[in-house]
Amino acid sequence: MAPPTFADLGKSARDLFNKGYTHGFLKFDSTTKSSSNGKVEFKTGASHNLTSQKLAGNLELKYDVPEYGTTITEKWNTDNLLGTVIEVKDQFARGLKLTLDTSYTPHTAKRDAVIKSEWTNDNAKVNASVTLFGGPIVNLSGVLLLKQDWLAGVQTKFDVSTSELKGTSFAFGRQTRDYTIHTFTNDGREFGASVFHAVHKNVELGAQLGWNVGDQNVRFGLASKYRLNSNTIIRGKVDNKSAVAIAATHDLSPDLKLTLSTQLDLLQAQPTNNQKFGVGLEYNPA
Repeated sequence: MAPPTFADLGKSARDLFNKGYTHGFLKFDSTTKSSSNGKVEFKTGASHNLTSQKLAGNLELKYDVPEYGTTITEKWNTDNLLGTVIEVKDQFARGLKLTLDTSYTPHTAKRDAVIKSEWTNDNAKVNASVTLFGGPIVNLSGVLLLKQDWLAGVQTKFDVSTSELKGTSFAFGRQTRDYTIHTFTNDGREFGASVFHAVHKNVELGAQLGWNVGDQNVRFGLASKYRLNSNTIIRGKVDNKSAVAIAATHDLSPDLKLTLSTQLDLLQAQPTNNQKFGVGLEYNPA
């Protein structure tokens, strides 16, 4: 099995902390496919921020052309940002994917575009991207699969216009079917690690920690996911600031999921801005 991208290292633990929580928002997400050939996918989403009272929405239209290894995605959101993503896979070389990601804001006439490439084999994955407007900025990253599921990765960013190295990150860890260990450092100033363990088919546990050079405080958090039954999942997490979040996701039907979540501060007796609740609805026909 090919290694993950550098950005996906430690993803199992991050998902335990980030996925399935809607506190502070009322959210709706829908993913549907055309009934004729299944090549066209529609994604819609809307979220209402309960603190700022701002409503945001987005729409995606994805079209697959499998005979040419091409996927075209059109995007729009309520900030009036228009985007187009064109992906071409395995057409120029085996394991090579090329992507053109563009965006345009009509009311400001701002344009952005990035060319991305990804090359994969059984032992390595290399990613590169370059911006076409401003800079340009070149991003390079690579992950190497070592013996016995050990992974090593590096990522760097280079500004061509100033010949300046903007940042370098290193990562090292192990990824197996049951657990993942991930350690990283950013520019030699920030250090962190995460652990994910699938204790049982119904129970997953995760931990994250990090600290910065010159800062005596260590950031850490614990998260868990428990599948109560075939239709219900319970999630919980707590961090070093005593912020606790709990979420429950229930399958109302095979296509519809309802999520309720809340966050509270154990150190504050009175309600604060850290105490939030949220509701999420996800529609995804099989």
